[in-house]
Amino acid sequence: MRFAIISITKKGVVLADNLLQALSEDPTVIQVDAYVGDVKNTFMKIYPDYDCIIAIMATGIVVRTICSLIKNKGTDPAILVVDENGENVVSLLSGHLGGANEYTLKVSQVLNANPVITTSTDVSKKMGVDSLARRHWLSLDNLNIVKALNRAITDGEILDLYLPTRYDFVEDDKIARDTYKFHYWDDNHIRVDFEEISLNLNPLTLVAGVGSRRGVSEEQVRNCLEEATAILNIPVDRLDVIATGEMKKDEEGIMEAAWSLGIPVEVVSLEALERYRHPDLKPSLLVEKKFGVVGVAEPSALITAGDSSRLILAKTSRKGVSVAIAISGRLYKK
Repeated sequence: MRFAIISITKKGVVLADNLLQALSEDPTVIQVDAYVGDVKNTFMKIYPDYDCIIAIMATGIVVRTICSLIKNKGTDPAILVVDENGENVVSLLSGHLGGANEYTLKVSQVLNANPVITTSTDVSKKMGVDSLARRHWLSLDNLNIVKALNRAITDGEILDLYLPTRYDFVEDDKIARDTYKFHYWDDNHIRVDFEEISLNLNPLTLVAGVGSRRGVSEEQVRNCLEEATAILNIPVDRLDVIATGEMKKDEEGIMEAAWSLGIPVEVVSLEALERYRHPDLKPSLLVEKKFGVVGVAEPSALITAGDSSRLILAKTSRKGVSVAIAISGRLYKK
């Protein structure tokens, strides 16, 4: 995710620097930048470019500034407000689909602050349909009916949730179990029903790029994949594809791990890795020296996920295995 931090006072700048340092060490944070002052023009300039904007200032200033920039919950970034003492973190805009509620919890943990979340489904300890989509990387086919479904959830109704069999891990979430009645079918998409209302949720393609030292075991690869997906709070079963570079196509540990997990493997050619450029990539000097490419895990994930892909987990390494995860803008197809 891409974060921007805006501050205006001396205390705010100090808090922003501390927050920037902490977020920079989080593998789910692909980019974080800090801005000082000129609140109105800064918001106008950066509003479409970040997933989350953290404003260290009074809530009123932010409300007046963003009111003309807000478009819809499908495209607006998450907006968080933090007081300059770092005591409260407020989820102000795009709480569910934009991730503001999730980011509020993340930032409040970093600052040891009080998270302020006011969305009705969360207050009721229920999982709204847009929260379900956010948590499991699903697209919604009709944002206009989300409000009606979430209102029913808040009123205590249990909605029917139809899932592909491989998504049975959704039942592991107690909040989901308290919100939905589960049904399973052979279709790849997910559907929520309540009375005469139906909403389709379509899985976006998740690709894990894997690189490794020579001779790693299946267990080492599986462990690294499981730890990587746990950082994203998803099970390894949510992955759609495992990708690796041509130089690793005969690495038994990678292939056996994919086979045991039932996840297809795609091999990215050395030529494609050599040509590939992406702003999210963090070059590996060791890989560049040995193979003449900037990396294996991150570019393999991004290339396989497609032109509209972006990293949601930067390369993480454990015992000779590296994993990065990218999400595609396209829907997953078997």
